[in-house]
Amino acid sequence: MQAHTKKRLTKAKVANVIWRGAHYAVPFAIIEKYKIASNDTDASTIDEVFSDLFKQYGKQGVLLKGLRHKEGLSQIDLAEMLDITQSNLSAMENGRRSIGKEIAKRIEKKFGLDYRLFL
Repeated sequence: MQAHTKKRLTKAKVANVIWRGAHYAVPFAIIEKYKIASNDTDASTIDEVFSDLFKQYGKQGVLLKGLRHKEGLSQIDLAEMLDITQSNLSAMENGRRSIGKEIAKRIEKKFGLDYRLFL
């Protein structure tokens, strides 16, 4: 009678995927199911997808508001971190006030983002 042995695991071919800052090892067989042809005409750029928001609030305002939401901060919390008033922050997020180089550099210092994104 033969003894039962463990089946050796074979190394699966995996791709390293980074999504929202987290790293994943996803088998190629799974990725192939979701592959999109590179000449797909349904693909859109970020500018196309968010064009209405960019027109309404300005690209920098949308980026600032997105950063605030990503970090889970209220307007008051972020305003205190940047040493500005909440009403000024609101005006920046809504495109009524420009962010300015000094405040953009404060954002860079606090969050490690290039300040030029906000100019």
